[in-house]
Amino acid sequence: MGWALALHGGAGDVPRTLPAESREPRLAALRRCLDIGTAALRAGRSALDVAELVVRVLRPLLPSFLSPATFPSAAGGAARARLIRPIRGRELQVRELEDCPHFNAGRGSVLTAAGTVEMEACVMEGATLRCGAVSGLSTVANAVSLARLVMEKTPHIYLAFDGAEAFAREQGVETKDPSHFITDHNVERLRQAKEANRVQIDYTQPMKEGQQAPPPADDNSQTGTVGCVAVDAAGNLATATSTGGLVNKMAGRIGDTPVVGAGTYANALCAVSATGKGEEIIRHTVARDVAALMEHCSLPLSDAAARVVAAAPRGTVGLVAVSRQGELCMAHNTTAMFRACATEAGHVEVGIWADVDANDGESVSVAL
Repeated sequence: MGWALALHGGAGDVPRTLPAESREPRLAALRRCLDIGTAALRAGRSALDVAELVVRVLRPLLPSFLSPATFPSAAGGAARARLIRPIRGRELQVRELEDCPHFNAGRGSVLTAAGTVEMEACVMEGATLRCGAVSGLSTVANAVSLARLVMEKTPHIYLAFDGAEAFAREQGVETKDPSHFITDHNVERLRQAKEANRVQIDYTQPMKEGQQAPPPADDNSQTGTVGCVAVDAAGNLATATSTGGLVNKMAGRIGDTPVVGAGTYANALCAVSATGKGEEIIRHTVARDVAALMEHCSLPLSDAAARVVAAAPRGTVGLVAVSRQGELCMAHNTTAMFRACATEAGHVEVGIWADVDANDGESVSVAL
């Protein structure tokens, strides 16, 4: 048994012709987050800290984590230099997946039909089943950290909209003007979606003027959610997921991400973070079903994940998962899933597309 982690940046109908300017920043962000997460696990950080760190991260890091001892080699020193930057004097912070505008979470979240941002997130700790979730956020810089505060500072599991925003102010978390989260790219994507009168899948390349693109089979399609699962050296499991939802979604729509057991779940056996079409993930209780198959049918993680993904409609589900023994699985029945993983044993994987010759278009990547 050793530490392991996996992360995703969304699953869906990502064309192999995705331009390099769209593809490479996402891959670079995944590699950077993988480096940060593995360094944190080597430094003895808990699985919960690492899952939040990778998805978020916007909080002071412990000096021991960013010390030269954590990065002893010359290459490690260069990595350390890339990870840290002084903010307000001695405070050292890292802004990763939620602050990367290339993913649909935090800054870069897609827009509702009203042109607003409504972010949601969830965290869960496997050993205790403690969890926290938020949705309907428009000003909170890092939704995943507010979800953790809900878990740790309230008697509740889920806060939403005005109540969640009020709690964020009470806790003194960083907030931004709503305009901070809106990018020109997503304004254009909303315009296209409105012209086509549909909810637009993430990673869809912009339509040229006058071009009519056929709608997807399910107009509620979406990708771009970010998530991380981790097991630390002590065998503790945790998961964190964050998203902005769907392009041109109805204001007030809540997806799978903050629904414990659907998009996010962890127990003593495994931790799961899902991505894809939220309505299907909720219907199929994707994250909890993986754990249930392990618990009640004694299936290994890879088989449980493969069965759950195969049971969902084609092109709707992707997930990353990790077991207490350090087995990793990254499964999807979509064209692609932005994903990365690493284990203490030295396995590292970063990828986008499935092997089109394997599993009739389904993909299950397993790391032991």
